[in-house]
Amino acid sequence: MAAILVNTYTLAYQWVSSQIYLYDMTLNNYSSDSTQLSIFPNYHQSLPAGFSSIFLNIISSSTSLTLMDDIGTLLIFIPTGPGLFPLMPDTASIPTITSPKACLPGMYKSNYGINDCTLCPAGTKASVNGSINCMACAPDSLCSLGSTGEVPNSELQNRDQVIAYPESPESTIFEEILIHNMFYIGSGRCLVISPLFWSLLVTGFAFLIMIIVAILNFCTMNPEGTQVKKKIQYTFKKIDMIREGELWVGGLASLSLIVMLSFAYAFSNGYFKEYPIESVSGFNLACDTSMRNAKFQTGLRSLGIAPDEAEHEMFHLLDGQSFTLNVAFLNTLIACDAISIQALFGTTWSTIRWSNCTNITSVLSLSISLPSQQTSIEISIADIGTIGALRIGLSGPTMEKDLYYLRELNAYRSFSQNGSALAHTLAVSLTTTKVINETVPIDGHDSNYTGIYALTYGANLNSLFLSQAAYSQLTSTETILTVAIGESTYYVKNVQEPIVKRAELIFHNLLFTVVCFEIFGLLFVVYKLIFEPMYNLIVRMYYRRRERYQANDQKNNEELTSIDHRSNVEPPMVCAF
Repeated sequence: MAAILVNTYTLAYQWVSSQIYLYDMTLNNYSSDSTQLSIFPNYHQSLPAGFSSIFLNIISSSTSLTLMDDIGTLLIFIPTGPGLFPLMPDTASIPTITSPKACLPGMYKSNYGINDCTLCPAGTKASVNGSINCMACAPDSLCSLGSTGEVPNSELQNRDQVIAYPESPESTIFEEILIHNMFYIGSGRCLVISPLFWSLLVTGFAFLIMIIVAILNFCTMNPEGTQVKKKIQYTFKKIDMIREGELWVGGLASLSLIVMLSFAYAFSNGYFKEYPIESVSGFNLACDTSMRNAKFQTGLRSLGIAPDEAEHEMFHLLDGQSFTLNVAFLNTLIACDAISIQALFGTTWSTIRWSNCTNITSVLSLSISLPSQQTSIEISIADIGTIGALRIGLSGPTMEKDLYYLRELNAYRSFSQNGSALAHTLAVSLTTTKVINETVPIDGHDSNYTGIYALTYGANLNSLFLSQAAYSQLTSTETILTVAIGESTYYVKNVQEPIVKRAELIFHNLLFTVVCFEIFGLLFVVYKLIFEPMYNLIVRMYYRRRERYQANDQKNNEELTSIDHRSNVEPPMVCAF
């Protein structure tokens, strides 16, 4: 093992600090870039009281290492076995001699020497004191550098209560929406609920009836067939809404029209109820189940501009919400009695207490009631135990007054970095932003308002977490987390309003009904001008041919009758002599 005395000076050659770097020389890949085994002093091998921080010399022997400071005090390092490290006494003596102590949880030592214990690599853990080796963690758990146990990855989940308002649909005109859905045919489920598909199905049934009537008219001479034909025509004349009972074919077309209008009214009624978006699920009467009777507006507004009078009460509820800061230190064995908390009141730091503190399954959870919405909190942990990750959030109670509803606040975010441990000096900023949602009523005039705070976190992961090499150089014996809570200078205003209201819906459905009648009426005009004359021409030609056929048939029958009559006359008597 190599022990190197490293002294740090300023450019003016003023002594800044002294350290001892320990290296394992038995490694095959050892080089000048190799990572040190440990550095003295560090966060749990502090200098004894009375021992100077300026080191003059080190002297090694086969059994120990002696360090001398600038005032002549000696510190003798006695090698320790696996699972142990040299512990510094609290005060210096003449000479000062180290004593063996078991490695802390999250650390291990597998060799014999004066070096310190090493943090367990990421993916491994050491849950007890004096570990010689680290045990592997489950692959689906949080097991960071220096882990003392396994924490489920679910503890790293983030919770953001505020989501972006959806964009308004491409069309916010109800006539276009109605017509598009009435005359759209898709596949699968979209085909089954398509109004046009069912209308065409009924139209096919109408053509089948027309074919049956044509067969009864042209191909059947049976009087019963004629009666069936007349009953069919009489029945469909009664339901002819297009030509007002004039044509039996209009009754067939009216069936298709009734199907189309029924789907239109059902769609309109269901679409009307798809508002607001918070109280609906899926729209089953359209191919697009995400269709909603809502359009949206989102914008940022300055807090320096007075809000609308209708928003004053919502601002009052937001400003009056009490905050609780929730902090969780993940994968650590630190207990609550090692924690002290200070809050910033103006320019003075004052000690406060937590409202709740627990350490369950290696998760140290703190709840701190804040004295005001905008403040700074400093959490000091007087313990050198390692911490794997950090989770910070705010919570606040719900409040309601008339048309104004303040949602419960409970949002948080986790900070973690693979292969690293939490540093001892932490700074996180937390900015709150008011979010006000206005829901315009579908019936009535007064809007409903809901409010909540959106949280924005500011932190540099590179300063929050340290690698094995950087962690071994720490000298601080406590972890200090500072959380600065402030508010942004703007707020988010979201407006949700219906695309169509009840009166508009009734009018548009009446308009659609009239248009459908006009379209079908136009088809019958085309029928009267083109198809009916062609039909009458075909009928006249048919009857002419039928009359000629009957005349020829009668003539042939008469000829056959005369022939038969002549064949029945007795031949003359002939006498032979």
